[in-house]
Amino acid sequence: MDRRSFLGGLALAPVTITTLAQAGQDRLFTVSDGSFSLPASMLNRGRKPEEIKAALGGAESYISQLNITVLERAEGFTVFDCGAGANFIPGAGKLMESLKAAGVEAEKVKHLVFTHAHPDHLWGSLDDFGAPAFPNATFHVSQGEYDFWHRKDILNLMPEDRQVFATGAQRHFKELTPVLKQFKPEQEILPGLFAAATPGHTPGHVSYDVKMGSEIITVAGDALTHPILSFAYPEWAGGFDHEADVAAATRKKLLDRLASEKRMMVGYHLPSGGRGRVEKAGAAYRFISG
Repeated sequence: MDRRSFLGGLALAPVTITTLAQAGQDRLFTVSDGSFSLPASMLNRGRKPEEIKAALGGAESYISQLNITVLERAEGFTVFDCGAGANFIPGAGKLMESLKAAGVEAEKVKHLVFTHAHPDHLWGSLDDFGAPAFPNATFHVSQGEYDFWHRKDILNLMPEDRQVFATGAQRHFKELTPVLKQFKPEQEILPGLFAAATPGHTPGHVSYDVKMGSEIITVAGDALTHPILSFAYPEWAGGFDHEADVAAATRKKLLDRLASEKRMMVGYHLPSGGRGRVEKAGAAYRFISG
């Protein structure tokens, strides 16, 4: 991806820790990998620029947060996605700094679970020497996601400026092979952690339902990426959705479930550490942040 197309990734967020839930000694929270600025035109495919701008209340860009969810349990930490690393875009790559501020040592991370393999979720998985950034962790990815990025025709499926997404995914997965475990979704992959198929943004994208005492919290990944467009216009194609129609159907189904169950969710690119809830708003929905 041409970094200049992201306006240089101008936004630099301070280290923040957002608590999602506490159940006994178990804790679920988010930390930041940083943020970057996206022009409004990159938030959607298929709509006229003036229509997108109007939906955003006149805004011409969006500060996209990179919220990393962390589950702390007695046996160790589980981290959901691992940020962009140092080589994708300015403004990102702050995960290790944020984890340290939250008292999380990389050596104590036991599991790393991916929602999908876009650079801002995967490229932080390796350190500066090409070794796993979490040396004692098992890395988990859905089988459909792994298979998609290893298709022989994958470069033909990607716009030229995003072919680095594919080559980067293959390189990172190759280096992670000894500690990489594939799973099929719609099952509990770790105790209290259910992987739900939420395809469309990528073909193998998954979200996670985390059981915290009597509460279930959904880590939505990139199934919902913008606090207005993903909720008020779920049928619109996201700017980085690989399968627009599938992603739209996934959004509607997920939003309906979150709203009807009044369930807390966390979105990777949403404000306030990604924490919020979903409410019905006429024929669509709204995101209630915080």
